[in-house]
Amino acid sequence: MTRRQEIIELLEKEKKSAQELANLFKVEMFEILGDLSHIKLSVRPKKLIMEPAQCKKCGFRFKERSKVKKPTKCPRCKDERIMPPVFRIS
Repeated sequence: MTRRQEIIELLEKEKKSAQELANLFKVEMFEILGDLSHIKLSVRPKKLIMEPAQCKKCGFRFKERSKVKKPTKCPRCKDERIMPPVFRIS
């Protein structure tokens, strides 16, 4: 089974961030980001759903952001403690 197939099975069961996936599979983050981009196109009719990143201080949600990488700073309060986006397949 390929890494992408394993990621699909895992995301069908539970939510994971890109960093959690990179740690789990012991690969660099850019490889997981590439896998997620490919998975987004290949899981149809199901969908890869990205729940947006959120500021831990003020709760701002990065709804308009399409990048899968975690933002560095909150535009509202300028805090750098950001929860990364999490992914699931449904």
